[in-house]
Amino acid sequence: MKYILAILLFCYSFMVKAQQSVDQNWPGKLIEGTWKMVTKNGSIIGETWKKINDNYYQSTGFMIKEKDTVVTERVALKRTSNAVFYTSTAEDQNNGQPVSFRLTSSNNNNFVFENREHDFPKRIVYDFTGDKTLHAYIDEGPEGKKRRHFYYNKE
Repeated sequence: MKYILAILLFCYSFMVKAQQSVDQNWPGKLIEGTWKMVTKNGSIIGETWKKINDNYYQSTGFMIKEKDTVVTERVALKRTSNAVFYTSTAEDQNNGQPVSFRLTSSNNNNFVFENREHDFPKRIVYDFTGDKTLHAYIDEGPEGKKRRHFYYNKE
């Protein structure tokens, strides 16, 4: 009986540690709100993130050119019991089908999502550089080829 109890306690501690790891890797509390940047040609691009529940956030990506606002993408940020996923549905890519990127690392408010099977991007990084500043970028992977930068400010 002692052995069974020891095994159960070991399994429970492993499950708690795994859940704590997922909790520490959750950008939800940082991302909520509207983030915008002005492009070189004067357009505004941005993302508006809304909390649906503690484990699920949704975003609408947009571009404002002159007085027209165009939705460019919809994103879901979802936390499961063992992983975090960033799932993007771009209006003009992948035949409108969603593409998921798994959180592969997080450190000091820097979150890296990857999908090595996807053509471009393979990696999405959200680096919260301050309470109201975000440096996001997409690229082909750790080597940083074909990188696109987005410097957002929170409204």
